[in-house]
Amino acid sequence: MANYAKEFNLLYQPLHKKYRSYIEIIGLMLEAIKYNGATRYSLMKHTSINYVQLEKYIESLTEIGFVEVDIGEGQVLYRASEKGLAFLRQYNVLREILLSACTRNKSINVICEVERKASKGPQHYMIPFKTQFVNR
Repeated sequence: MANYAKEFNLLYQPLHKKYRSYIEIIGLMLEAIKYNGATRYSLMKHTSINYVQLEKYIESLTEIGFVEVDIGEGQVLYRASEKGLAFLRQYNVLREILLSACTRNKSINVICEVERKASKGPQHYMIPFKTQFVNR
């Protein structure tokens, strides 16, 4: 269990923002329910949101098919659907790319296409330039 907690903390470092986005909270919720499901209380504790916020997120996620509701043994369990797990995989890939770009503070090459008007008609030139992700 300790290894899972360590892996989880590395996966969900904030993107240097004070407030979390809707997508970040959805990612946290799907991460919490992806294996065995979770109750409302454990979801609220895991994502650090209140009950009203949780109800809004759960309603949205069940509408779009990311979360399935399982009622059994007097408890309501929320489980991630295949669609939700596919979203979570893509979200983790994007998050990893963003975090690695922010932490390395590395220049990346961006190619911009510029159109120049010449006497023979428009011509396209590819102009490379460098940009840098800056930690805030």
